[in-house]
Amino acid sequence: MRLVSGMSGLLLLVLLSVCSMAAGADIAAPPLRDQFGNTDGLASHRGAVVVAIVVDVRRLSTIQRWGEELGKRHPDLHFLNVAELPAEGPVDIARVEATLQKRVPATVAVLIDIERRWATSYGLDTAAPNLLVFDREGNLAGQVRGRFSTERAAGITAIIEALLAQ
Repeated sequence: MRLVSGMSGLLLLVLLSVCSMAAGADIAAPPLRDQFGNTDGLASHRGAVVVAIVVDVRRLSTIQRWGEELGKRHPDLHFLNVAELPAEGPVDIARVEATLQKRVPATVAVLIDIERRWATSYGLDTAAPNLLVFDREGNLAGQVRGRFSTERAAGITAIIEALLAQ
């Protein structure tokens, strides 16, 4: 398990910045468009604890369990699902949106990161899910990488619970 807490440079969540964050953070975690054409980002969740889950669009199915488990345990938690598009080859954004609309439940928004800003800014390998936990001010408070496991969940849950208690 790789768990980093504090203000270390990483990603999520997947992520965006709260209005009170510095301008540099806004650039690292810009608002993105989802498969329905709506725009969302960390700034939209000011005052909430946010988990951004960032993964390659081809591995999107690996995040479902994270969302289900953490959502059940912490109903006040806000989520940002960020799908990074592959760097190789041309990308047809309309095709990606249509595919996401077919394969992802209509209640789940997936932000599409065409320029791979989240992964680049936070130094993420998106071959596996990256969970970034942000405090109520939009500061990165913790990170874990990998598919859901009891051990990974225990580590990230401790950070989430501490932030929710504040």
